[in-house]
Amino acid sequence: MKYKVILWDFDGTLANTGADVWDSLEYAAGKLGGSMDEKFKSCDSNLGKPMREIFRQVHPFPGEEKLATFDEWVTIHYRTISEYPKTELYPGIREILEEARVCGVRNYIITLKPEEALLRILKKKGWTDLFEGCFSPDSFGEVIRSKAQVIEDVMASGQMERESVVYIGDTYSDVTAAHENHIHCIGVTYGDGDTNKLLETGPDELAANGEELKKRLEQEDNR
Repeated sequence: MKYKVILWDFDGTLANTGADVWDSLEYAAGKLGGSMDEKFKSCDSNLGKPMREIFRQVHPFPGEEKLATFDEWVTIHYRTISEYPKTELYPGIREILEEARVCGVRNYIITLKPEEALLRILKKKGWTDLFEGCFSPDSFGEVIRSKAQVIEDVMASGQMERESVVYIGDTYSDVTAAHENHIHCIGVTYGDGDTNKLLETGPDELAANGEELKKRLEQEDNR
């Protein structure tokens, strides 16, 4: 492989998590006597919207004053109740991770998903050993960091050379975070991110599936 370090986004890049997140939202809606709008649920990209906007898709609508309660029930279900039965690595991803490890390439997760949920998923799914480490905005104590700041911290602590690092993600914010750190970024279009916004941000390379991603990681660097 042409990189020594691969930094991965989680949701929509490594793993298809959408169905289990929807289940947690549906659980919370049910606790308030409602259900999620089916049309809204049909598009996983809606999961990236602010919680207030998602909450407004509960029918019958419980009222704005119930937003915090809804958010709390979502958190409780996703972090402590769900067994993540529908969460799976995207096709071809495990092979990439295992090949990278054999080649001495280090895999890290850098995601906006809260650390508690991420670690629980990795443990439940048996994926922990596939990664050297995983980091979230809340992994550094009380000060919440942006994704760009998390990348910066991880690279500094691991003494990583920028030219040997790649970040892989499915959203425009992933591309922005990578480029703020002056590292290469591969945008994947198989996830639930907005592809048009991803393209507008200008990832260095694109991959439509796991097979293409593997090729991008193995091909000679033409930068």
